[in-house]
Amino acid sequence: MRDLGPPPPPDTTTYRVRYTLAGRPGVRQAEVTLVPGHSRESDIPALLDARLHLRPDGRRVVLLDVTEA
Repeated sequence: MRDLGPPPPPDTTTYRVRYTLAGRPGVRQAEVTLVPGHSRESDIPALLDARLHLRPDGRRVVLLDVTEA
C-alpha cells in the first residue's frame, strides 16, 4: 500500500482588514486567514489583538473594513 502523505490543508479564507486601536490615532491594515470550523469572521478582532499584545482582550481592535482577499 502506498503512503499518501499528510492530508491536504483545510480550505481557508483570507481577509484584508482595515482597523484601528481604541484610543490611538491612525488606521492599520492586515491580512487574516481563517480556517472554517476553527475560526470565523467575528474572531478577527481577537486574532489581531493577540498578534499585537501580550495580554489580548479583543476589545482594543476596532474593525473599519473587512474584505475577502
